Amino acid sequence: MRLPSRFITFTLVIMLLAVVFSSAAGQNPGSITVKKLDTSAYPLISATFTALDPSGGFVKDLKTGELWLSENSAAVTSYTLEMEQVGVRFFVAINEGPTLDNRFSGVMRIDRIKTALFNWVAAQPAPALDEFHLVVNEGALQFNPLEPSSWYAALDHYQPDLKTATPGMASLSAAVDNALNNSLQSPKATALLFITPLPTEVQLAAMQEIIARAKSNNLHIFIWLIGPQDYGGSDTAVQLERIARDTGGQFIIFSGAEELPAIADLLDPFEFVYHLSYKTANNISGEYSLVLEIKRGELVLASEPVTYELAVSPPNPIFLSPPSTIERSWSETKKKSASVLIPEKVNLKILVEFPDGMQRELVNSRLFVDGGLADERSAPPFDTFTWDLSKYTESGLHNLQVIIEDAAGLTGQTIQLPVEVKVAERKITAAERLLEQLTLVNGIIMGVILLVLLIGLVLLVKTLKKRIKKRPVKKPADPVTQPVNIEGEYTLAPPQPETTIQWPVIRGVGLAPARLIQKRSAAPVVDYLPEIPLGNDEVLIGSERRKADYVLVHSTVSPLHARIYKDADGNYRIADSGSAAGTWVNYAPVSTRGVQLEHGDLVQFGRLAYIFELHSAAPRRVKVLPYQED
Repeated sequence: MRLPSRFITFTLVIMLLAVVFSSAAGQNPGSITVKKLDTSAYPLISATFTALDPSGGFVKDLKTGELWLSENSAAVTSYTLEMEQVGVRFFVAINEGPTLDNRFSGVMRIDRIKTALFNWVAAQPAPALDEFHLVVNEGALQFNPLEPSSWYAALDHYQPDLKTATPGMASLSAAVDNALNNSLQSPKATALLFITPLPTEVQLAAMQEIIARAKSNNLHIFIWLIGPQDYGGSDTAVQLERIARDTGGQFIIFSGAEELPAIADLLDPFEFVYHLSYKTANNISGEYSLVLEIKRGELVLASEPVTYELAVSPPNPIFLSPPSTIERSWSETKKKSASVLIPEKVNLKILVEFPDGMQRELVNSRLFVDGGLADERSAPPFDTFTWDLSKYTESGLHNLQVIIEDAAGLTGQTIQLPVEVKVAERKITAAERLLEQLTLVNGIIMGVILLVLLIGLVLLVKTLKKRIKKRPVKKPADPVTQPVNIEGEYTLAPPQPETTIQWPVIRGVGLAPARLIQKRSAAPVVDYLPEIPLGNDEVLIGSERRKADYVLVHSTVSPLHARIYKDADGNYRIADSGSAAGTWVNYAPVSTRGVQLEHGDLVQFGRLAYIFELHSAAPRRVKVLPYQED
């Protein structure tokens, strides 16, 4: 008796374990499936996902407080969520065979199946959100997959000869192939209903490979096994049930007596999707992961981490057709005093490139001139700026730069662009110039001078009147005694001995042909080089010893400020070397092309002034015309 008792005990344990494992395997904890994650609109990340509860139903009408997002374990607090009914691509694959022709209560099994499909078609709106495809062993039936009336007509005309049909896996294979091809063009979920007699072992082996392809592409398989309920204990039925459950579908055995599930109920969990979008705070290239969690009452779901790659770089702004020179001239008016400098402003434009290939909105752009903010855009258009020129009344060189910030928080800047502003000299009358220079002190001095001149004029008039009264009678002129006018040039006074001038000497040359001598009255009180000898070689002038032949230490003198050289005709010329404060001759700015120097010219390097002198220059003789009486 011991052996049967042990055998019974062992059998009960095995059955208990089988029940436990079967129950555990049958439980569905629910799921969140992220179908698509899109980073093309970075920094906006968008995703499409579905949420199924443990019973297989779609978790509908989620509120923002019920969905939790985390990116690399950091919570995302702001997002938008929208549920959409997108429909289902529904494939029905019928494995035709004599079993489907069997009758229950006088009605064939295939007709009961067609009635279930007819009921589903009749409830579809027009146009329908769902797609319908019908595939049999001979291939797919041709009709409009988006038009319910076309579905109805196709089902109505489907009258197969089931008694002579040979079952196989052709309809299932063709349906899976069509489903995988169509899934590339549509965001809809795909569900496949396989209606089949009990497959043979060979057919079941072929079916395993087909289902594996379907499962790897998120196809949901529903299997209706047509035959008696006795099939439920077979190994084939167990395998078919596992296949359906693993793909998110269902399995039933239909003998003809049972009530078929409503097609709409089968497809409802796959009709809807959620659209999620949020702005990521990540602006560094790398790999990131997104996890979704749903907490609604006792329902708690979590998705698997979804990884994505970011390869980001700052935006690159570029000046678009920038001016190298801007000329300001005086406007033409009837009254010169009313004329103004034009233009008063100039528009600048930039082009923004994104080297990482992800176009983003800008949130801010700024124009800087000489390091100071000149214009700012915090709303579109971000690529256009206005530079106010009204404060520039003197010629000078100015550096322009634009700095931008995009929606991801990345900043980019242009190169510093040098732009020369040339201001024309205003033509005014002597009276206007006098009025411009007139101050209270100058007015008092001029009033005193005019008073003195007036008094002097009165005294002169009185003196002339007295002389006229005492003037003797004029005798006739004697031609012999009259002075003779001699035409020609003569000096007003005898030549004076020249003052001895100390002149610089250049080694190997002797006395320098020319020199620059310090003019202290034209500069602030600073000590700088009193004299610069000029020979036949080029002379470089600046504030840095490694770059200049003669060093002028002053804040307005650039490291390499200017150069002086002789041209082909032997004349001295001076040219600016891109200095910040500029080089000036007789108060006129000098360009990099240079100007010719003449004896006595005033030369300024920034605020340091010199007089240009030629050693051999002779003073100009004064031409005096003889006095002629009227």
